[in-house]
Amino acid sequence: MRRLSVITRINLALIAVIVMAISTIMVSYWLLDQADNDAYAINVAGSLRMHSYRIMLEQDHYPDDDQAISQIFENPVMLNVIDTAGLSSLFAQLNDDWTELHRVIHLADNTQAQKVIFLNQFVSRINELVLSIQQHAESKIRTLRLFQILAFFITVALSAIVMYWIHRRFTQPLNDLINTARQISRGDFSCNIAVNDDDDELGLLSRSFERMCKAIAYMYESLEAQVEEKTTELRNSNKTLAFLYNIARRITTHEINRNDFSSIVQSLSDITGLTDIELCLLTENGDIPYLQINGNKHADIDCQQRDCRECMHSDKHFDNELHYPVIRENIEHGVIVIRNPPAHLEAWQHDLLVSVAGMFAIAMTLQSEEENIRRIALMNERNVIARELHDSLAQALSYLKIQVSRLNRSIGKEDYALMMDVSAELKQGLDSAYRQLRELLTTFRLKVDGRGLNEALIKTVNQFREQSNMQISLNYQIMNIPLTSQEEIHLLQIIRETCQNAIHHSRGNAIRIQLTRSEHNELLLQVEDNGIGIGNSPEKTNHYGMAIIKERAEQLGGQIEIRPLEEGGTGVYFRFVPESLAAGTDNAGTAAEITQ
Repeated sequence: MRRLSVITRINLALIAVIVMAISTIMVSYWLLDQADNDAYAINVAGSLRMHSYRIMLEQDHYPDDDQAISQIFENPVMLNVIDTAGLSSLFAQLNDDWTELHRVIHLADNTQAQKVIFLNQFVSRINELVLSIQQHAESKIRTLRLFQILAFFITVALSAIVMYWIHRRFTQPLNDLINTARQISRGDFSCNIAVNDDDDELGLLSRSFERMCKAIAYMYESLEAQVEEKTTELRNSNKTLAFLYNIARRITTHEINRNDFSSIVQSLSDITGLTDIELCLLTENGDIPYLQINGNKHADIDCQQRDCRECMHSDKHFDNELHYPVIRENIEHGVIVIRNPPAHLEAWQHDLLVSVAGMFAIAMTLQSEEENIRRIALMNERNVIARELHDSLAQALSYLKIQVSRLNRSIGKEDYALMMDVSAELKQGLDSAYRQLRELLTTFRLKVDGRGLNEALIKTVNQFREQSNMQISLNYQIMNIPLTSQEEIHLLQIIRETCQNAIHHSRGNAIRIQLTRSEHNELLLQVEDNGIGIGNSPEKTNHYGMAIIKERAEQLGGQIEIRPLEEGGTGVYFRFVPESLAAGTDNAGTAAEITQ
């Protein structure tokens, strides 16, 4: 049979206490009400003495006393009290005495002494009645007092029992649950709770709480283990990422060398805990390593006695060894050999070794590409030097060679006039060749540093101002256009060559240089002077300078125009599309003519 719930039992206990209190109040009220009627009966019975004495003394003055005494014997409250107190016989005897006294008093034959004797008997009977009523009232008061005392002790005992029961079966288990909840909030899942075996709510709650504590403790321990595991993984990942970042930084900041390889291999051994790691590097066509790095250990002699490329293929296995090939774009650069590895290599260790092998492959590929870039740059530079020498100094020397041949013929003919003319031509040619040599040396030393084309142009303008009396102005409005190094060099050289021509041949005193951007994303260069202007055949006047300018303009894929100005002077106008702006520009049509 299922027991009553805790709430029902508490309600029943409270109802019992309340019923006890209400019963006590009602019984006390009833007893007090009965005692109140006794007092009324005593008062009424006592008034019989007063009425009897007044009748005895002077009846004529109190004619209503007989009627008042008769009404007292007929009073229902008085009769009720007499009947309740068991004084009916005494009250009836008193009524008979009153009848006899009334007769004696009203007989004229009776003496005053006889009347007093009957009156005293009647008053004695009245006193006996009043005393009996008083005793009956006092007995009720004692009963009420006793009942209140018993009710008080019963109420106190019942309240104590209920409070003790509530404390033992409700408050204490609830406090245990509260304390356990506080322990859980502090992270203590020991759950030292007294399990209640009752079938009530608290029993169910305590058992559920115990199961919950055990489940939380198990989950907490499991989570702690998982957190520790994840923390270890994150720590390893952090070390791995930092290690790979350092490798990447070394690869990108400078050319990696033997010391870098040795340091990386030693760090790799420290991070992975693998004590025997060896890096073997070989050439593209070699089969034995040209570089072996194994931390502080000596190189393995066995690698010198077998084909190193066998270690790079996954289908080849060796006892107590793991191999991680250093391969990129089907080019085999070497292999990382792990000797005496653990039985089960962890996933993060394997991934780190694969990543390091890939980083080594990238480093070797970058070194190879940098070497190729250096070779190509060197060949291009040599081609540029050869072209510059061919277009300038070689042409000048060819011209001088022709003049020497003319000089020899004039000597054979003893033509002194021709000798003098050829001599002047030789002097002029030597001056031109010397000037071109200086310009070539300046060109070969020319460079644009990290501050950009604007700073290089400012330096060039200042240099020309110091070398001549020309007023040179620069208007640079292409700050927001990024240029490649080749574009900057060609633009700078075109401007230098144009300014030199103006200084040497224009006979003017001002040069204006302007770089702007057109609506079609083209870069516009204008170099104008206020000199005598250019002739109809400018190539004859300055053959080599014009050729260099046009050649550089063609290399930038632009269009150049050289023409005289209406107000005097010469204008050089060049336009092209930089690589950074070429994506959004339509170059299919022919560019419009550049106007002044």
